Amino acid sequence: MSRKDTRLNRRQFSIGAVVGGLLAPSYVRAQEGFPNRPLRMILPYAPGGATDTIARIVAQRMSDILGQQVIVENKSGAGGVLGTREGVRAEPDGYTILFGNVSTLVLNAHLYKKLPYDPLKELKPLTLICDVPNVLVVSQESEIASLADLIKKAKENPGKESYGTAGNGTIMHLSTVLFEKLTGASMTHVPYRGSLPSLQDIMAGRVLMMIDNITGPLALLKGQKLKALAVSTEKRIPALPEVPTFAEAGLPGFVNKSWFGLCTQAATPAPIRQKLEQVTLAAIQHPATQERLLELGNIPRALGAEAFRDFWNQEDTYWKPIVQLSGISLD
Repeated sequence: MSRKDTRLNRRQFSIGAVVGGLLAPSYVRAQEGFPNRPLRMILPYAPGGATDTIARIVAQRMSDILGQQVIVENKSGAGGVLGTREGVRAEPDGYTILFGNVSTLVLNAHLYKKLPYDPLKELKPLTLICDVPNVLVVSQESEIASLADLIKKAKENPGKESYGTAGNGTIMHLSTVLFEKLTGASMTHVPYRGSLPSLQDIMAGRVLMMIDNITGPLALLKGQKLKALAVSTEKRIPALPEVPTFAEAGLPGFVNKSWFGLCTQAATPAPIRQKLEQVTLAAIQHPATQERLLELGNIPRALGAEAFRDFWNQEDTYWKPIVQLSGISLD
């Protein structure tokens, strides 16, 4: 190759590099120095409640670490579908983080035949925050003193006893369907708009029972307004050390829980994702965060992206046949 050809190739390469840099998406050019403006954390649920509280605890700790504000944006609707869709469609620049749970990241993919996104393909996990145990509760005034009492009552009155949930297709609903399958009980489902109205009707004796995330009924349990019969984890939990697991109470095989985690749009550049993973892990592992999560009844987990991906896949494998067995569809 002649010197002239070499100079020409170098000139063409330089021009190409400049043009390529001008045409490259802004999030690629902005990787260095990330972040240089506030981030947003999309929460696909309404303000208030335990989920909102946990999102804000983590967001504040991230803000302290990053030196940039992490703003929680509540985007509720359609069982978390609307907010999750916004997270999926966000610019993949790292400035949008999605707060998810077992319902939005796993269950909805099997409950909706026409879900407008595929969470396993269009999102990538950052960190798992915590496990959220499920607890079976009845009224404090109920004569039911144990899980065995409850199962006996439900089986002796098929279809006459009722259970509450926070809505069709929620983990509370599916957990109770699984409970019925394992025990042979048959009860009437009463869906509510959220956990609180269901818990209120249980306290009043209008509904027999509910399997709920621990964060909802914990204060009512501490105040002796509700009675806990069993928790759904492998071991007893620090928040309710006196309450047996389902296995201890006579129902082995009933082990499930909700959980909270953070993820990003799948196309987010790896260096930005790696930084966000480090920051979110540090935020979750901070002693003050851990203490607050435990106070709310959760079990801190702090899994990084790779371990969270494995866990996410395991949860999808676990819940898919249960959804299919339930016959529930939300389309």
